[in-house]
Amino acid sequence: MKKVILHLLIASSSLWAAPQAKNPETNLPKVTTLIPQLLPRNPINKPPPSAVQKQLETFFAGVQAGKVDESFKALVANNPALSDPAAVPEFVGNIRKGLEVFGPIQGQELYDNRSVGSRVLYITYISFHPKKPLRWQFVYYSPVGGDWKLLNLRFDDTIEQSLIPD
Repeated sequence: MKKVILHLLIASSSLWAAPQAKNPETNLPKVTTLIPQLLPRNPINKPPPSAVQKQLETFFAGVQAGKVDESFKALVANNPALSDPAAVPEFVGNIRKGLEVFGPIQGQELYDNRSVGSRVLYITYISFHPKKPLRWQFVYYSPVGGDWKLLNLRFDDTIEQSLIPD
């Protein structure tokens, strides 16, 4: 039974990314998800800017305390595409499913924090669960004169497939 659930979750891992938005001009889905990447062999685990770090710590603490819905809404509050009321339940549901399968978060740590230019951050966290760790990927953007805002996020259970071989 556990293997069936695991295969089902892996097969549906693309659903764990931020829900897709429709492009009104073509009515085709607009891709807003991240492509899972290999984990870098030499991670840069310097902390993100304090405002981003505080958001992420608050998010993980809330999820760990069982407040998935509130934590997700607070994390995406400054991004209308991610905080769309129609999209929130789907993503929150996927987080809850992951926690049901792998168990509650028992902690997390920053794995990698990559700058893409001076205003974009690609941040990877690993959360620890009784059955298996999960990888969380966050993309933040700081517009000129603005605060850091979350552009996209994704989580999956593909850590062992994501390792760069020696």
